[in-house]
Amino acid sequence: MTMNPGPYHERTDVVIEAPVVQTMVQQGDIVATPVAGARVRKAYSSHFEPDAIIAALVGLVLLLVGLIAATRGGFDGEMSNPVVEVLGFTHTTTLGLIEVALGVCLLVAGATRSRSGALFFGAVLGVAGFVGAVQSESFAESLAIESSMAWLAVLAGVVVVLSALTMPRFAKHSTVIETV
Repeated sequence: MTMNPGPYHERTDVVIEAPVVQTMVQQGDIVATPVAGARVRKAYSSHFEPDAIIAALVGLVLLLVGLIAATRGGFDGEMSNPVVEVLGFTHTTTLGLIEVALGVCLLVAGATRSRSGALFFGAVLGVAGFVGAVQSESFAESLAIESSMAWLAVLAGVVVVLSALTMPRFAKHSTVIETV
């Protein structure tokens, strides 16, 4: 049996059934006569979840941006100082760590093909981005978040949630039985 975990999942089972044997007893001696050959049963199944790929990609991008921001900001002083620039947007170490946490959660939800996890963490990303977009002045010192960066977070959260709600998942199963 082989199994490849992830958004594209394949599984193969091979079962070999022993040949059917007819036994006859002749005055103390047992004589075995083969009646039919061995049968090999192969079962295949594959799954494809495009919504899990989207959640994992958004999580990966968020994780990388957060790691770069946290690394550039450093941990030797205040978490809100210095303000660094990543991909043209200002960040602090605190914002970088928040992005790392959400990125890891979305990456895990995508890798485990968890729709509920993608829905939850996509909604958290969207709501947090919306709060950051409309109240960017409130977070100017602690997070240094820009309104445009927060709107990108809202867009990413909406994409994750809508893909988890609307995209179909594909599954294919087949079984082949051969007599050898």
